Amino acid sequence: MPIMPSCRDITEHASEYLDRKLTPWQRLGFRLHLMICLNCRRHLDQLKLTISTLGRLQAKSPPQPPAEQEVQEIVQLLKQEMAGTKPPRDKAGE
Repeated sequence: MPIMPSCRDITEHASEYLDRKLTPWQRLGFRLHLMICLNCRRHLDQLKLTISTLGRLQAKSPPQPPAEQEVQEIVQLLKQEMAGTKPPRDKAGE
């Protein structure tokens, strides 16, 4: 990665940047780019928000698998929906 990374470099290595897995020179290049590029700053902010939100959701309660009855009800509803709908028509055959 060059001293001044491109926007593509920023998006490809943003997680590594946040995890502090880049060399000091690469981090410096990231900071320089972020100082001048609003879109990359927004991308990094969105990534930070996503990570923190997922962390809070996971900390609240681990996901519970659905009960067997719920699974069967969903399967039954899907079967009913599929039986009541026609497949999409091919536009070339119209």
